[in-house]
Amino acid sequence: MTVLTRKQDTMSASSKKPKSTGLINLADTAKHIGARLRQIRKAQRITLVQLSKTTGVDIATVSRIETGKMTGTLECHVRLASALGVKITDLYGGIEEARETEGTAYQAPAAHSDVYVHEAGKSSMAILTTDVLKKKLMPVLITIEAGGATNKEEARVGTERFLYMLEGSVEVLVGDRHFSLKKASTLYFDASVTHFIRNTGRSTARILSVVTPPAL
Repeated sequence: MTVLTRKQDTMSASSKKPKSTGLINLADTAKHIGARLRQIRKAQRITLVQLSKTTGVDIATVSRIETGKMTGTLECHVRLASALGVKITDLYGGIEEARETEGTAYQAPAAHSDVYVHEAGKSSMAILTTDVLKKKLMPVLITIEAGGATNKEEARVGTERFLYMLEGSVEVLVGDRHFSLKKASTLYFDASVTHFIRNTGRSTARILSVVTPPAL
C-alpha cells in the first residue's frame, strides 16, 4: 500500500510567516466595499432602514452588501454614496492599498512548511506557496531519489499540469505515453489522465510542477 505522509515542520512560527503582496479576489473586494459602507453609515448614525428608504435599495440588499455577501451594482453604489453625502470613490477607498498587502504570498528560501513524503517511492512534494486551495495555481517542488518514483495520480477533469526539469533525469508516464525529461526540459499535459514520474538517473531529480486548478 502506498503511503504519503506530511513531513513535520520544525521551523519557528516567525520564520514561516509569509509576507503578502498583490491582488485581492472579488470576495475580498466585496467585503472591503461593505466594510467601508458600514463605517460611513455608522459614522453618520444612519440606520439600515433609513438608508434603504432614502435610496430605494431594499434593506436586505444593503445588509448583504455591508456584510460582503454581495458586491452590488454600480447604480446601487451611486445611490448609497449619494444618500450618505460622499463620493462613490469613498466607498472604494483603500482597495488599491489592500491589493498591495493581500493575495500573493512570499516565502523565504527553506520556508516551505508543507512537505509531503511518499515513503515507498523515495519522493517528496514541497508546496511552494501558502493557502494553495485559494489560488488558481499550485506550484510544487518534486524531489525523487535515484530509483524512486512518485505515486500514480489522476486529477479531476479540466486539471492541467506543467513540469520543468531542474536537475537530474526522469521518465514521465502519461496514460500510455512515455516522456524523457532532462535538465531544462518541459512537459505540459492533461492531469486528469493517470500519470506518474520515475527517476531514471543515478542522482536525485528535482522538478518544478505547476497544477491548475490546485489539486491535492
